[in-house]
Amino acid sequence: MNKKLRKFTVVIPLLIIVLLSFFAVTVGTKFISPLSIFSNTLSDIDRTIVTRLRVPRILISILCGALLGGTGAVFQGFFRNPLADSGIMGISSGATFGAVLSGLIPVSAGFVISRVSVFAFAGALLSALCVYLVSKIFRERSSVTLLLSGTAIGTFFSALASIIILTCERDLHSLYAWTCGSFNAKGWNELAVFVIPSVIALVMLMLSSKHLDVLVCGEQSAKAFGLNYNFVRNWILIAGSLASACAVCEGGIISFVGLIAPHIVRKIYGPKHKILIFESMVYGGALMLVSDTIARTVISPAEIPVGIITSLIGVPFFFFALVKMNGGKK
Repeated sequence: MNKKLRKFTVVIPLLIIVLLSFFAVTVGTKFISPLSIFSNTLSDIDRTIVTRLRVPRILISILCGALLGGTGAVFQGFFRNPLADSGIMGISSGATFGAVLSGLIPVSAGFVISRVSVFAFAGALLSALCVYLVSKIFRERSSVTLLLSGTAIGTFFSALASIIILTCERDLHSLYAWTCGSFNAKGWNELAVFVIPSVIALVMLMLSSKHLDVLVCGEQSAKAFGLNYNFVRNWILIAGSLASACAVCEGGIISFVGLIAPHIVRKIYGPKHKILIFESMVYGGALMLVSDTIARTVISPAEIPVGIITSLIGVPFFFFALVKMNGGKK
């Protein structure tokens, strides 16, 4: 692929996101004419719907998708596992534990954003810290050790969350909806709180690209080339954990975006991680925006949790990826 064509194919997804965003602004429980938006002749009600409800929700969904897509690309490169995604480190389980715990702890002070989101963010970071501390115990600090630590910690927090849910019947419906993933009732406050840590996480993910290109040849070979593996390992753990925590707090538990986006990008742009990670963010944002638009319009005025839409898309894609990994053999 020549340079001009490569630049063109990089720009196209960004233009598609802009078009999808404009389409998403117009559709919903109430259709808003594109002409009224362009001519600035919106009624007060329509203006409120656009500026206070749809625009922040669109931005949050794109940001969440970018976080999940970028994290999936980085984790797939680091673990050298094409089926890895943002949930592999147990971050989602820690966030779920924090979310269900928020229903048990009475808090008198008000929050700028949802209390569930605050506790979920804390739970996600707690899970990441536990993974890091557990993995440090072992002398052999390889990616496999990190992966197994994440699986164990994630299972532990899932068990704790299940105990709380079974013993506390309050707010079960809202907690269930949160675990299915949803951007409902998310607005400018949520975006303002999480935009800075989200941008930091995205930048950290992008900066890991050169290290991941070296890791392609294996951990031992990378160390022979002079790569500081422990530094890279900790950097990716922090970046992926922060990105996953922000994504979970913005939209709840949303699966498969971090799996689908990197696979599509890898087929189009190749394995070089600088372009792979960036475009995985772009494609992840586009996929999340499309999924959320479907979720809030297909049975309008009711909503389907966006996590259900991404799962319906992701499950067949997951099996397709498995078939490709096995070379099409049954």
